[in-house]
Amino acid sequence: MSPKMNLLSEITLRWYDDSSLMLEDRRELVELFLDSLGVSRDVASDVFEVLLLAKAKNISLTSNQIKKEIIDLRNKRNRDPDEGLSLRNIQLWLRFFRMLGMVEKIGGRYLFRGNKKPSSVFRENVKPEVIDKSSEYLCRILEELEDRYGIG
Repeated sequence: MSPKMNLLSEITLRWYDDSSLMLEDRRELVELFLDSLGVSRDVASDVFEVLLLAKAKNISLTSNQIKKEIIDLRNKRNRDPDEGLSLRNIQLWLRFFRMLGMVEKIGGRYLFRGNKKPSSVFRENVKPEVIDKSSEYLCRILEELEDRYGIG
């Protein structure tokens, strides 16, 4: 079970229209997904992309392997392989994805929770635990505001 997080202080949701799904570059879709959760850091996108690539091969990776894969991806894209890339930074993002409920760590190796497809993990874990609970909290705030402002 992943540790609980203070949802409203950790997640900032953003919505886009369906035309954004037409992006041809799959890396841009990774960034769009994470930006929708309020995450816009390159290292976070790198980590998530490497986890997607590992899932496509049905393998799990250690944090050191994730770092190596990120460096390989960045070299292929002619980007600075070391920019913001420390093992500690990778571990922080892996912890974030674990707290979110997307990723789990088994024996020092990371994979999507239950070794399921990311969309299934999101629907089963993230949506009910993060999105739905945040939405319910917002409804409770509005109900409290209605009471306090005498809205009947």
